[in-house]
Amino acid sequence: MSNVELVVLSLRYSSWSMRPWLALTHGGVPFETRTVVLDDMKVQQAKGGMVQADLAAAGLDARRSVGSVTGLFPVLWIDGAPIHESLAICEWAAEQAADVPLWPEDPVARAQARSLSLEMISGFPNVRQQMSCHVWARVPDFALSAGAQVEIARIFELWESALRSSGGPFLFGDFGIADCMYFPVQTRFRTYGVSLPARLQEYAAAVLEVPAVLAWAEQARVAPRIPAYDEYIISIGGDPDAALE
Repeated sequence: MSNVELVVLSLRYSSWSMRPWLALTHGGVPFETRTVVLDDMKVQQAKGGMVQADLAAAGLDARRSVGSVTGLFPVLWIDGAPIHESLAICEWAAEQAADVPLWPEDPVARAQARSLSLEMISGFPNVRQQMSCHVWARVPDFALSAGAQVEIARIFELWESALRSSGGPFLFGDFGIADCMYFPVQTRFRTYGVSLPARLQEYAAAVLEVPAVLAWAEQARVAPRIPAYDEYIISIGGDPDAALE
């Protein structure tokens, strides 16, 4: 049996770590989780919602020494061989999870699911920059920029179209990689008080009941803190632990 280890940043904050963790867990792929606590992140500051990282200053070698390849996380290590991009890790998980379809069986739907996943990777810069991923925080009366509102409308459009075509309850019928890719966005919407249309409320509620998501929530509750993220939430009038009460 292969030695499979997913090296992540705190599942309380790291949206990119959440995505493959959910895919691997839902697919029933055996793996170990190793959470890295980076000393350089203790002195970083969140600017506009994003924790700014200068990898040259932080020390790429130091990050590589704890399991990174590019200085970023997550990385999946399989018998000493790294896979260092979240979607590539999810693709590997889909190949291993023979009994759990992480991609749709239909070729067109499968290509559409990949398209949605890639749009998540390459798009929505305002949502990323202004609404840092902080799953247990709540920020009352958060003011969305015009750019973020446009991007949120596009996310709603993507979800509604996929659910209409598949019939739900998940984007492409069964819970899969596309849902994993967008799950951190759902947490952002809850954190910053973004209301979902009724049809999407049903979808979001169904996602929260997926066993892999419930398992992630237990992990996230005890995951290490990253002070820069907590400080950002406090700076905009939020409570980092509001949803834990």
